[in-house]
Amino acid sequence: MNLDQKFDKLPLTKSNPNTLLSLFGNKDILPMWIADMDFEISKPIQEALIKRITNSGFAYEYKPDSFFEAQKKWYQKRCQINLVKEQVLYSPSITTSIAAILENFSFEKDGVITQPPVFMEFRDVIRKSKRRIIKNPLVLKNNNRYEINFDDLEDKAALENSKILVICNPHNPVGRVWTKGELEKIVFICKKYDILLISDEIHKDIILFDNQFTSVINFVDTWNKIVICTSEAKTFNLCGISDSIVIIPNEEIRNSIKTTFQKYNLGRTNALTRVALETAYTTGDLWLDRVIDLVEKNVKTIEEELLNSSIKLIKPEGTYQVWLDFRALFSDSKKMFCELTKNSNVGMNAGHWFGREGALFMRMNIATSNEKVVVAIQSIKNAFTKYSFKN
Repeated sequence: MNLDQKFDKLPLTKSNPNTLLSLFGNKDILPMWIADMDFEISKPIQEALIKRITNSGFAYEYKPDSFFEAQKKWYQKRCQINLVKEQVLYSPSITTSIAAILENFSFEKDGVITQPPVFMEFRDVIRKSKRRIIKNPLVLKNNNRYEINFDDLEDKAALENSKILVICNPHNPVGRVWTKGELEKIVFICKKYDILLISDEIHKDIILFDNQFTSVINFVDTWNKIVICTSEAKTFNLCGISDSIVIIPNEEIRNSIKTTFQKYNLGRTNALTRVALETAYTTGDLWLDRVIDLVEKNVKTIEEELLNSSIKLIKPEGTYQVWLDFRALFSDSKKMFCELTKNSNVGMNAGHWFGREGALFMRMNIATSNEKVVVAIQSIKNAFTKYSFKN
C-alpha cells in the first residue's frame, strides 16, 4: 500500500492549477482541501481492473449475484446493515439521489431541514430544486464537541412547510458520529411531524477511535419514511470511478424514486465501477484498516502539534477530515481565509463554505501521509509566529 502516491500527472481536481489559483490565489499551494485520498488504491483492485480491461470489450453489463453478495457481506460486517437486494437502487451520486427525492416528495418552496455547518452540496441541490433551506444549526459545546439542538429541530420540524430532513452521519465537516440515542431522537421527531428523513452515510466506513456507527436504517420499524444515501467512493479512494446506492425500505417511496431513475436513465452498470467495488468488498478490509490507523495517527499528530495553541482541534469521531477552530485569532472569516492561506501556503476548505455557522473554522483533509500532515500543521502554526495577523 503506497501511503503517499504522487499523482502529479493525473488531471485531479485537488491539484488542478487553475482550480487552486481560483480558490486560493496560488497554484503551488499544498492542497489539503477536497475529500479524497492521496493513497494508491489497493493492489487487488488494480489487478482486477487490469484483468477486466484486457478481457474482451465493454458491452452492456449487469451486476451479477456475486456483486450483491459481496456488497451485502461488506455492509453486514462493517456497518451492521442488513441489505435487502430489492430495497437497493443505484445512482451516479448522492446528490443525484437527493435531488430525485426532493422532486418526488416535496414541492417548490417546501422546507428542507439541514444541520449546518454541513456539506455544501446539500445547500446547492436544495436551492437548485427551488426548495427552501431551514437551518437546525449544530451547537459547539465547551468540550469542543458538536451536538444537535433537539428543541430547535422539533420547532423547525413543526413548521407547516417542513417536509424533509437531511442529516450527515458521520457528519461532514465536524466529524461527529451520531449515537444511537441521538438518532432515536431524530427519528422520533420525524415521525411526530411526518418528516421524510434522508441520511447521507458516505463516510460510514471511516470510524475512528472506537466510536460506533449506527445507520438510521435500524429505526425503520419505528418510522419507515427513511432513505439512506451512501457510497464506497470515499472508503476506497474511488471518487473518480464509483457510483452510489440508495437504500429505501419503504416500497412506496422506493417505487417512486425507481420510476424517476428510470425516467432519467440512471443506475446503469459501469463495468469498471462494478469490478472495482466487488473486489473492494471482498478484499478491502486490511487496506481500509490501515487507512484508518493512519488517519488516527494523523489526528493524534495534530492534537500534539496544537497543544497549548490558540488553534483548537475539533477531534473527529469519523471521516478523514479535521475541523480547526481559529476563533481565538480572528473575527472576520474572509480575512482569516486569505491571511492563513497566504502565510501558511496550505489550501484548506474555508469553514464558511459549509454555511455561515462554519465561519472562523477550516476543514483540512488528512487522508495523506503523516509527513505531509506534519508539514501542513507546522506551516499553519508557523504562519502565526512569523506573521502578525491577529485582530
